Amino acid sequence: MKKLIKIMFVICVFTNLSCEDIPDFNQYEVKPVVEAFIYEGEPVDDIYLKKTVPFNKESDTDSNFISDAIITINGNGQNYILSPVKDQPGRYLYDGHDFSVNVGEEYFLSFEYENIIISSITTIPKKPEGIDLSPKSIYIPAINSLSDLRNFRETFQKTINITWDNSDGSYYYLLIENIENNPQSIDPTDVLGGLGINFEFTTSPTQENFIELRPLIHYTQYGTHKATIYHVNEEYALLYETSTQDSRDLNEPFTNIKNGLGIFSGFSSREVFFEVIRQ
Repeated sequence: MKKLIKIMFVICVFTNLSCEDIPDFNQYEVKPVVEAFIYEGEPVDDIYLKKTVPFNKESDTDSNFISDAIITINGNGQNYILSPVKDQPGRYLYDGHDFSVNVGEEYFLSFEYENIIISSITTIPKKPEGIDLSPKSIYIPAINSLSDLRNFRETFQKTINITWDNSDGSYYYLLIENIENNPQSIDPTDVLGGLGINFEFTTSPTQENFIELRPLIHYTQYGTHKATIYHVNEEYALLYETSTQDSRDLNEPFTNIKNGLGIFSGFSSREVFFEVIRQ
């Protein structure tokens, strides 16, 4: 579930762009890049460290990871030391069972890199509230030819509507997943179903309080689907916006890491389920 909400390309932005692309970015300076996400009610195992590559040096992927840092997260009045993950360079986790990530709590991440303390703070937002899904099931006519597919695209208007409370203009995004063991595609030309690959769709962060799910866009397969509504912090939305900006108007990506680059952010979520049924 968590693998899809990371903005992995933030590392590529920092490591590959020259000073001509990013204003005031020192192309020769090496900095640590943090990609750290913690989730309400879940283990802390989504912490990654890398470093920028000087523009005048060739990039060696393995050497770009930072795998020997001593990372501490302070939360609930205690310090928790993370451990590197074996055979996964640059990834860290907390391997105990006494670290709980709670709504409303503030968490402080820190580690030392080349005699400099790298740090960041995040707070876990409240869980999404007032979620409503309608309808909970939708019937899709069988598509057996390209003509059927064209007619379906042109005429089918039904949507699955998900709404939630958002009176304060907070940021949310959704992850829609088919959770069948053997998913079958609505579109017979779609190769995912034939390969047994479950379709997934992740929305951009939004300050709206609704989404209309449409077939062949937000879901492409029959069966049971899970929609996870994530409440995210503003820092995640700002990073997303700067990391996906048009290359003709490129600014340095947002970071909330002191003395480094990247992001440390917290999330909370709720799940709802819907059925896509072949008529």
